[in-house]
Amino acid sequence: MEITQVTNQVNTELPPCCLRIFRDKFVLVGTYELDKPTGNRTGSIDVYDTNLKRLHIFPTYGAILDLKLSPFDDTLLATAHSTGNVMLWKIVTDDGNNDLTIELISNLFAFENDTLITSLHFSPLDPKLVCVTTTTGECATFDMETNEQTFNVNIVKDIYSKIDTKTVSVQGMEESGRDILVETFTELHGLECWTAEFGQLSPLQDVLFTGGDDSTIMAHDLRSKENIWSNGRIHEAGVVGIKCSSKTFRHSRPTSIITGSYDDHIRNLDLRMLGDSIYPGRNTPVSQLTSKNLGGGVWRFSETPTSLKTDSVDRLMVCCMYDGAKIVTLDESNKDSEEYFNVDKFLIKGHKSMCYGGDWGNDFIATCSFYDKSLQKWSP
Repeated sequence: MEITQVTNQVNTELPPCCLRIFRDKFVLVGTYELDKPTGNRTGSIDVYDTNLKRLHIFPTYGAILDLKLSPFDDTLLATAHSTGNVMLWKIVTDDGNNDLTIELISNLFAFENDTLITSLHFSPLDPKLVCVTTTTGECATFDMETNEQTFNVNIVKDIYSKIDTKTVSVQGMEESGRDILVETFTELHGLECWTAEFGQLSPLQDVLFTGGDDSTIMAHDLRSKENIWSNGRIHEAGVVGIKCSSKTFRHSRPTSIITGSYDDHIRNLDLRMLGDSIYPGRNTPVSQLTSKNLGGGVWRFSETPTSLKTDSVDRLMVCCMYDGAKIVTLDESNKDSEEYFNVDKFLIKGHKSMCYGGDWGNDFIATCSFYDKSLQKWSP
């Protein structure tokens, strides 16, 4: 295993919780700060260039727990907040791609303002569909307003500009936004729901997976919102990372998923099938399970960009919470043993606390460490 050196490192003003690389030119960082005397949580979107020079700070009244770019129009940015809301933003760059700014499209009230939205996910198959998870154990979806027009950020902006806003009191301040209708799945997690993942390949294209602090992974039907399958016996602690197969990742294994847990293990679960659907039931075992201890809570995954795939090998950048970030290669020749997961590179510098955020771009990887207030750029 190679110990990787950072090429750039800076300290952030507020604790960084999540990040995304935009077109290999900028790093967008979501921050989270708790004011202990009041209990108020606030945050910001910080914009950095490739030298990790901070260009802009866009404050938000709620802390940011997740930040994502639409797979259908990457100039549409969404942020998930500690105050029960989702914010939609339009990314604007100058002609030379030397600067980036963001414009608020709409502030969407999804839950009560004391509910933390723990993760946010754009559907890879339906441009307008978004999934969110919460500290109350809920997972829900909502449709962005598009009036069924061809999807792009300008259409979303235009439609929301025509919808009335209202004002609510949040953390002692008056905030403006719009109510949205969220569809909650029938089965809740017993504790915090930390993450979700849309299935992409048949027969899982209508399935949404969720993971919770109750050590349970669930599969839900996107059409009926009903629970299909769940298992609370596979993981020994909270399920906090899920990665489904797709056209660009493990496409030959459409019914297999990768999971990460607070118990430090990364797992490969091959789900039993019954006809054209996932094998139903509670605590129904998987047909194959392989795992490996990565030495830290396996929080989030980012796959190799398609442009960097010179072979059919699948690799993941894994945020391992209190043990830095790692590059893991999946070895199909060892699919029945823990050697299925091979750690090739390891980044620990600047990551003595919680490594929550990371993304793998075409030119570099960026990761951040929460309590260290540290942002790194490094080479895969």
